[in-house]
This record gives sequence, C-alpha cells and structure tokens, in this order.
Amino acid sequence: PMFVEKGGWGKGWGKGKGKGKSLKSFAPDVKVWIGGVAEGATWKELQDHMNEAGKTKWCEVFDKKGAGTGAVAYETAEEASNAIATLNGSVLKGGTLECDVWVKKEPTAETS
Repeated sequence: PMFVEKGGWGKGWGKGKGKGKSLKSFAPDVKVWIGGVAEGATWKELQDHMNEAGKTKWCEVFDKKGAGTGAVAYETAEEASNAIATLNGSVLKGGTLECDVWVKKEPTAETS
C-alpha cells in the first residue's frame, strides 16, 4: 500500500492570527512595506497607527530576520499610496517609520 502523508509541515500552522487570510492573499499594490518599527511594537499598535491613513485589512510586524519591519494591507491601492504619503516619517513608540511600496519597481538607471 502507498503511504500518503497528510498535512505537510510549515504550511499554515503555528500563527493563528487572522481567519484564513495572510499577507499573501492581498494584491501587491494594496500592501505597504514598513521599516523602522520600534522594538517591542505590536501588530496592533502598528495597525492603530496605520489606520490614521485608511482602514487596514491586515497588519503584521515581522520578527527574527525581518525584525524592525512590518507590512499592512489596505482595501485599495489609493489607500495604500495615501498611507505611504501620509505616514512615511511618522513616529510610533519612538521609532521613525519608513513606509514604502511593497513591490520594488524595476531598477532604473537613476542615480541617488
């Protein structure tokens, strides 16, 4: 007889936040990448802060390798770009947030 493993590891187990949704279920243009998240800031605090620019649909603060960064997803791309324009450089728990588009555009030959 063939043995088929049920389940599988590392897929959807562990973190219980959200009901069947994850960051991956949102289109890139409604997501905002956030840097400069203060140590100890929770996803809830970040969400409350980001709600100033529009109602967030999802919010996450990354840890381990992504410590100090997070992401939020909005309903529309307009809300996402408004959040970037409004909240980039704002301060949460002593950390200055850096808000940017989720998807980096193709690198162009611009010099910084």
